[in-house]
Amino acid sequence: MEILLEYYKLQEEKLLGDGQRISKNQKLVLLMKDDNDGMLFFETYNDDYKKLFWTRQDEVEFIGAHLENWNEEKINKRNCYINGEFL
Repeated sequence: MEILLEYYKLQEEKLLGDGQRISKNQKLVLLMKDDNDGMLFFETYNDDYKKLFWTRQDEVEFIGAHLENWNEEKINKRNCYINGEFL
């Protein structure tokens, strides 16, 4: 199944509530946009330790999109992140 991945980068380094930092050079994959408040939910891409976080749209820069072929298992795993089932 084909899935469109949207890639972003932070405008500035981000400090998360748990003390972890995300570099402004870290590539991010958009998981979901909250249409009510405009917040964006991201995961770090190709990172040693995947980080999931929300941020405002004005804190990121869109760098491109890419269509990929994903199997059902990979799609289900991504949907777990989106639905908060990893908690």
